[in-house]
Amino acid sequence: MRGWLILTGTLLVGFLLGIGAATRGPALLAPYLPHSMGQPVERMQGEILRKQREGSQLLLKVGTAQGPMLGTFTQRGPEPDLLLEVGYLVTLGTTGYATFVEDPSLDRVQQSGRAGVAPSTAAPSSSSPPVPKDKAGR
Repeated sequence: MRGWLILTGTLLVGFLLGIGAATRGPALLAPYLPHSMGQPVERMQGEILRKQREGSQLLLKVGTAQGPMLGTFTQRGPEPDLLLEVGYLVTLGTTGYATFVEDPSLDRVQQSGRAGVAPSTAAPSSSSPPVPKDKAGR
């Protein structure tokens, strides 16, 4: 009889731990897991309307199809500040549309005016030395 009591108690404790882990586990483990294993990511594409640097934060105002979005970059250092300019098209990875977003992932950055255009070759400058005519034909 004592064996059945231990077995039933163990089963009940395991059942309660399973329910608790399923309901509270993701919220408790999310800060320790990489973003790729977290919540599903939605890609939000928009144009950078304004860029502002405040101390160690970079604030971006991005105009998306759903509305304006303010993205705050704090964990990446100066890299986003060097990469992003006003007028660029960006694709941000977020958990969905939100007015304020903390450290969204940068999936793609594209210049809006020159999107898909290869860089042009530079014309010879006037400061370069002239090439002699007899050597130009070789």
